[in-house]
Amino acid sequence: MTESEGQRRPGYRFVLMFLFAAVTAAVTSVSARLVADVSQWWRPGGAGYLAATAVMLVLSGVLINSLPRVLGDLRRWEGSAAAFAKQFVDVLGGGRKRAGIVVTVVVLGLGSYFLLPSADGLEPGELVIMAAEDLSPDDPRRTLLGQWNATHPANPAKIVNAVGETDEQYEHMVNDAKPDGKHEADVYLLDVVWMAQFVDEGYIRELDRSRLGAVDLDDFVDKVLRTGEREGQDGKLWALPLNTDVGLVYYRTDIPTPVEPATWDDHSGITARTAPMAVHAFQLSGEMATITSLEAIWAEGGVVVQDDGRISPTTDGDRARFADKDNAGLRKLNTATRDPALAPGDPGPGDTNAGDAVNQFVEGRAQYMRNWAVAHEQLTDRQRELDENGITFRVAAPPTPSVLGGQNLAISAHNEDKPRAAQALIEFMTSAQSQLILSEIGGFAPARDSVYELLKGEQFSSVRNALRDARPRPAIPCYTRWSKDFRDGVRDVVGPDDEVSDEVAEKLTGACQG
Repeated sequence: MTESEGQRRPGYRFVLMFLFAAVTAAVTSVSARLVADVSQWWRPGGAGYLAATAVMLVLSGVLINSLPRVLGDLRRWEGSAAAFAKQFVDVLGGGRKRAGIVVTVVVLGLGSYFLLPSADGLEPGELVIMAAEDLSPDDPRRTLLGQWNATHPANPAKIVNAVGETDEQYEHMVNDAKPDGKHEADVYLLDVVWMAQFVDEGYIRELDRSRLGAVDLDDFVDKVLRTGEREGQDGKLWALPLNTDVGLVYYRTDIPTPVEPATWDDHSGITARTAPMAVHAFQLSGEMATITSLEAIWAEGGVVVQDDGRISPTTDGDRARFADKDNAGLRKLNTATRDPALAPGDPGPGDTNAGDAVNQFVEGRAQYMRNWAVAHEQLTDRQRELDENGITFRVAAPPTPSVLGGQNLAISAHNEDKPRAAQALIEFMTSAQSQLILSEIGGFAPARDSVYELLKGEQFSSVRNALRDARPRPAIPCYTRWSKDFRDGVRDVVGPDDEVSDEVAEKLTGACQG
């Protein structure tokens, strides 16, 4: 080879300089990304992942330390390729260079791990969900958390129960969420009726819609998704529904000529007297008194709470408007719950909650029961008792509108260090796959249309039918106080001349100003 053949054109040297610098930058970027995501080493092929990360780190150290010398030599290079390769190896041969490589690997590795977000962009740390205690025999929420924790070891999640009846659960969550609260929760699992207060009081933070690209919001049942919004705040989404809920009518089929009720009176009113066992498992304990009263009002055609959840005002707007049909519905309900031929005792309706009603039904003391969708799972898990008592049953959508229930997942406003991780957990818990698990294991009513297409069983088709007519309770920030005033004010509407007093109607209108 002649001297001229061993020469390289000056322009070609600059191309090689650019390529070497570009390769160094690319390898360093890849190694930093691998290190930032090294907490995911447990994935399938994890050993290979760790090995590749180590190789890329060492290669980055080599390239970074040799970069200044190589660029300088390339700029002056006029020799053969073999001579340059030997010169490159010599650059790395000294002890000082090797020490530099080690230091570079350590600094690059630690810096990438602690300063760069992981591949999924989630902040590390434990996530706490505050939720009401699940009443189903096998809490499917913990099954979901097991799946999440297996795939997100940097963000283990757990549930902290807010125990007690509905009002006690509410107090527990408010006390945690308010400015001087404990702020134990990163995520709240909220009853839909608490949403307005938690939004208006600044207890929860808005979901980041820019990170909801993979979430098919159109798959949610529209009226259910709207419970995570706030009226007058177009475009803002504060929560996603873990599950929805509606009232269903459970009726015994072990009696002669069982008939699916066609009217409210058939399962809760005077018509039920003609049935072989004229008893309904009425629930008037706590919030259930409000729910049962609203459904009785709607069954009679009353609209003090309209089908969109708004409270009907009088013409002058100074009080809630209880018209004749509203009062008529309350009379029917209150008369029925005082009739021992219709309402079982021990406990009586005023002390009966959803769990008590299931007990009365299983024990054969009630022919009809209005209860939530999850009650079907509770009944089937007690199949042995039902068999021993000779009880068979079916379930149907109620013949008149039901109250829309359900639970939404929202991020605590005080979760300032892990908001992306909290939202990722919410998205996982509300995905179609997760809701299918919630439904199949725990009997939860899904919030997604696609899940209903996959589910089998009379109870889920009944839920879907009931959702079409389901109505929300008032979306007001003082709902808990309003509900207490409502049930206290309507319980004495019994006789033909009884009606809700103007004083109570005024209190219900001004509840949020008091």
